[in-house]
Amino acid sequence: MAEEPGGRELALRALQGQTTAQIPVALFTWTFNYTWKVADLEPWQLACGGSRTWHKAHLALVERHHPDLIFYSGAGEGPEYPMLIEDTDEKWIVQNNNTGVEYEIIKNSLTLRERATGKKSCDPIRGLESREDVDQLVPTFTGWGAVYLEGLKQLIREVGDRALVLPHHSPAYICACYTLGFERAMEMMLTDPDLFLTLCNRHAAGDRLRMRELTDAGAQAVFLADGWASCDVISPAMFETFAWPYQRSITRAAHEAGLKVILWNEGDILPILPKEAELPVDAFAFEQPRKGVELTVEKVRKAFGPDRCLLGNLDSERLLLRGDPEEIAQAVKTQIEQSGPDAPFILSTGSPLPDNVSPQAVDLMMRV
Repeated sequence: MAEEPGGRELALRALQGQTTAQIPVALFTWTFNYTWKVADLEPWQLACGGSRTWHKAHLALVERHHPDLIFYSGAGEGPEYPMLIEDTDEKWIVQNNNTGVEYEIIKNSLTLRERATGKKSCDPIRGLESREDVDQLVPTFTGWGAVYLEGLKQLIREVGDRALVLPHHSPAYICACYTLGFERAMEMMLTDPDLFLTLCNRHAAGDRLRMRELTDAGAQAVFLADGWASCDVISPAMFETFAWPYQRSITRAAHEAGLKVILWNEGDILPILPKEAELPVDAFAFEQPRKGVELTVEKVRKAFGPDRCLLGNLDSERLLLRGDPEEIAQAVKTQIEQSGPDAPFILSTGSPLPDNVSPQAVDLMMRV
């Protein structure tokens, strides 16, 4: 009797467009959110944690939920554990002992910012008004860094055949949007499109190195997360000019490095699904229905055809927060049916698991 494939092999078969006897499941997590809970940590311990804490947390997700695909969210900035300086009703004050920087974490939102400056990691760069500003203020990519890559290698090695480990990055369009901040990015696409594309090209210049280093670390697939590239944010014409070319170029870079590619887009993607389906991605992932857009697996399957892998868009917020076993079971079965009986499919939530979801609800989803 043939041995059943492990989760990693099952996931790779789906990404190769093959029918699988069992539906693989991807555990969609993002940074320290939700992961701290399964790892039996306080949020601050993971938010400012080092490589040993992060490795423990990733393995805890594997041991608790047994996913076929697991997201890799990095390994901090060194091996040291963080130190709690102050604990109030509103926030934790924490020192990252790898860098010496003190942070405050707001308890009701888990917002993480530097204590001295109030800076957050996603804050925009100010003063980008010319090509020269882009050259001077936006650093070129020189590598993921030893801590990140060693953490990825260690996780891949220890997870083994149990799950496919997914590092992630974003196409240059969304990198440019975060560099500018939302309002400035939307404005610049209209008032100075050449400068916006210059910034995109600055980010895209590092994609080949990014993907090659992931392959060298042992990764077999990458999750490319776009955002603000949907028709509740920009028009289809703007999408084709500013976002789609960089989805295409980073997909090419990943394939050149030997990686399978999962592309994720959010919001109202219905008007641009034909363009998304033109991309040679191995799998396409999409958000749960929001903003009045009824986005279903069935509609996306029609655009991508029966031979391309899709990741489902189970509701990570309302459905899993309610945690009703019958409702979760029905939602899972509906997604699988809409994908089609022989079409490659990976069950996933449409967005990352939020902190207030119960692990028991995630267990229910996995079992179904």
